Amino acid sequence: MSEKQFAASPKKRLDARKKGQVFKSTELNSALLLLSFVAVLKYWLPGMLSRMGQLFPYSWSLSTDWTSHSVASLMLNLLGQGSIIVAPIFGVGLLVALLSNYFQVGSLFTLEPLKPQLSRMSPISGAKRMFGLKAWVEVSKSLFKVILIGYFLYASIRNNLQVFPALQQIEIGQSAILLGREILNLAWKIALSFLILAIFDFLYQWWDHEKNLRMSHEDMKEEFKQTEGNPQLRAEIKRKQRSMAMQRMMQDLKKADVVITNPTHFAVALRYDLKENTAPYVVAKGQDEVAKRMRVLAKEYNIVIMENKPLARALYAQVEIGQIIPTDLFKVVAEVLAFVYRLKKKRPTSA
Repeated sequence: MSEKQFAASPKKRLDARKKGQVFKSTELNSALLLLSFVAVLKYWLPGMLSRMGQLFPYSWSLSTDWTSHSVASLMLNLLGQGSIIVAPIFGVGLLVALLSNYFQVGSLFTLEPLKPQLSRMSPISGAKRMFGLKAWVEVSKSLFKVILIGYFLYASIRNNLQVFPALQQIEIGQSAILLGREILNLAWKIALSFLILAIFDFLYQWWDHEKNLRMSHEDMKEEFKQTEGNPQLRAEIKRKQRSMAMQRMMQDLKKADVVITNPTHFAVALRYDLKENTAPYVVAKGQDEVAKRMRVLAKEYNIVIMENKPLARALYAQVEIGQIIPTDLFKVVAEVLAFVYRLKKKRPTSA
């Protein structure tokens, strides 16, 4: 069993697509193009021959007084008529090619496949491509096409052995029509057989693409590291995030009305402003070293510091930063704030 036993992840599929590694059957494109050309010729050939037949009388009916102007006018007219004749063939071919590629690959533009790859210059890699399964599949497809064309050509000649000698007895135009009809039937059979072959090639290309994208345990681990980052990097990011959050919290401490302490282990800063919240809320909180830092800054900012062990513990455990205090603590917090306002001769801002 191959060690690559896991289906490709969405990330690997997306990365492969960006590199131009998409699953596509060129046989399907070729078969559909051939089928469309045969279909267009089958229904457009009479009109095309009729238009081509009209070009020659038109050219000879012109004046023999050739000038640069008349020659240029003739060339432009012939070019326009010729474009009308071949336009359906090229138009249908272009449309089929675009639709076939779009339905297989979708909208994709990348220059990655054009970049030189050192792995392609390796003799070992070259030998694997020459004698690998994909090479044998390509050889088998080419051989099968030759066999199909030879068989249908042989069957067509065998079925018309009595008809071909009789063509000498009829007019050239009628012979051309009979031969053209037989050639179109031959082309139609070949195109349909190529389409059946292309369907099998489509399934093979899908299987080969999925096989090449499969992942091993190591591939999945590496992708996880690339996606989530290695543990050291994640720890560093979290450390920086905590540091930035701490800085913001210490800045918000300036807005506090009071800092309630444990007195040494916990510190919770409260603010009460009716324009911001209907009840007092926590602007900062910390434990141990953070609590010590909060007390130092509170003194610098001239914020009242009150010691209340039960209240400090309850607020620290129950309320997150930015949240209002729970209703069961309203009374005791109100008493603290009233004392602070009396102490500072301050009243809460009204709405």
